[in-house]
Amino acid sequence: DSKVDPYTKMWKFMQEHADSVFVSDSNLGWDKVKNEKGKYAFLLESAMNNYYNQRKPCKTMKVGRNLDQKGYGVATPKGSDLRQPLNIAILELREYGDLLKLEQKWWISKGQCHSGDSG
Repeated sequence: DSKVDPYTKMWKFMQEHADSVFVSDSNLGWDKVKNEKGKYAFLLESAMNNYYNQRKPCKTMKVGRNLDQKGYGVATPKGSDLRQPLNIAILELREYGDLLKLEQKWWISKGQCHSGDSG
């Protein structure tokens, strides 16, 4: 429903080429990116994009900024005494840069592509 020009053009193109652009799951989209020799771009949420880009053959990359900002959540039962302490702890981790460090540790340095490996 976007009225922003690039998004409306993208959606129009996608609708006109539905058989060749839409996939049923993110693994198929990522495979298509790897196999279409630069002729296919796949829109997916940023955490999965970051994950896939750290997997061999290390020939994919995120283009541009995220289209929106979303975060992760921690589920607790309604009325749980854990809610407030968890919220504070997560905010502190973000504020002090610890979430970014954890992302670097577990997504980048533990990924298959961190050393410049090209496949």
